[in-house]
Amino acid sequence: MTAPHTQSVVILGGNLAGLTAAHRLASQGYRVTLVDQPPSLEGASPGEQPHDEPEAFTVLGCHHNTQALLRSLQADSPQPASINIPLEFRLPDHSLIRYPRTGLPAPLHTWVSLLRFTGIPWNERWQLACWLERLWEDEEQLAADLEQRTAGEWLATLGQSTETCRRVWNPLAQWLTGNDLYVLSADAFVNSVRPLFLNTRSDSRISILQNSPHSCLTQPITRALTKAGATILRDTEALELRYERDRISGVLLKDGSLLQADWYITALAPQQLTPLIPERWLTRYAYFQQLALLQSSDSTTILAETEQACVAPRLILLGDTAFHSILATRRGPDRTSFSLVTTDSRFAQAQLSQDLESMVPDLLRSLGLLPPGSNIATTSRRTIPHAILSLRPGTKLHRPIQRSPIANLLVAGAWTDTGWPPNLESAIVSGNRSADAISRR
Repeated sequence: MTAPHTQSVVILGGNLAGLTAAHRLASQGYRVTLVDQPPSLEGASPGEQPHDEPEAFTVLGCHHNTQALLRSLQADSPQPASINIPLEFRLPDHSLIRYPRTGLPAPLHTWVSLLRFTGIPWNERWQLACWLERLWEDEEQLAADLEQRTAGEWLATLGQSTETCRRVWNPLAQWLTGNDLYVLSADAFVNSVRPLFLNTRSDSRISILQNSPHSCLTQPITRALTKAGATILRDTEALELRYERDRISGVLLKDGSLLQADWYITALAPQQLTPLIPERWLTRYAYFQQLALLQSSDSTTILAETEQACVAPRLILLGDTAFHSILATRRGPDRTSFSLVTTDSRFAQAQLSQDLESMVPDLLRSLGLLPPGSNIATTSRRTIPHAILSLRPGTKLHRPIQRSPIANLLVAGAWTDTGWPPNLESAIVSGNRSADAISRR
């Protein structure tokens, strides 16, 4: 077995997937070179946030890899305490209702919580609860064609009405995956909902970290890499993957230099990865051909601040506005920050700026988040191109696993096949799997 300190690894991409793989391998003694490729207009990896992300973020109890990474970084950078918050929905009468939590063990807590959730009409709750009971008792099985049907179509077969889908299931699907319920495959919907609602009670927790992913994850990982002696090349662009036979022999950089290593990991978005692949491999391997079949859309976040104290963080899902979720967090002793997320392409257009100045305060007031007489102090907008990977029926087959057909090439990223929708957990899982694939060899 070859000792790790004699093995070298080049990682393309300084996003969370690349950083996770680099952190794991550097801690095991591998000689790591991380190429922090500058982002392009099409370089935003789905599910991952840019380095200048300013706002707080949520971590679910079922995101075990994210939580493990945060704990491992606490020695180098103490993490802010997380706060558990409820999940709230706005009903058609503009009232807010929380999804209830119980102290019962699994799966009883799921069954009782569902029956107590008045956001869904009683008859629909009862039908769904009975179906879950039959599923747990193996009297019924999940349909075999979930990947060929949309989530909206499948929910209708379980007795869920169009109105319930609009006010509960669609905002939930958009919050978890970024996809509309009638575009999202039923398989992707089940896989995104199951860990949060159908596993253990601790998995259903929603925690908020007041600091950004950059300060909680990116910065401490970068410090750990520097301490471990890893090489970090910033704002360096890769132009081509050189090869000999069916192995990568080096990475040609824009400055003309050639990086060579025993192993290579690409943690790039599909739009960045495909131009680097040799034409011979693109035509020969379906693994690389299928990258072109992945579709994505933009995500826009409206950031607003007001000069008032935040009593408690709030997460509200909306089914009757262009924004599918609002996260309210504390930005100091007397300031509250609001993050409103939408996939509506109209909000990426500059001409909507004036409309937002009145639209955002009106929405916040209708939710009771902005007291009468209070004003928004600042408003900004950030659009991330290709941030949302389309999980329409059939997409599951095109998301690549970490092992590529090339012996010394691994592919990482939130958009790869991790069993999760493209999010922070998926990015970290892909980085861990890439590192494991190298260390086990």
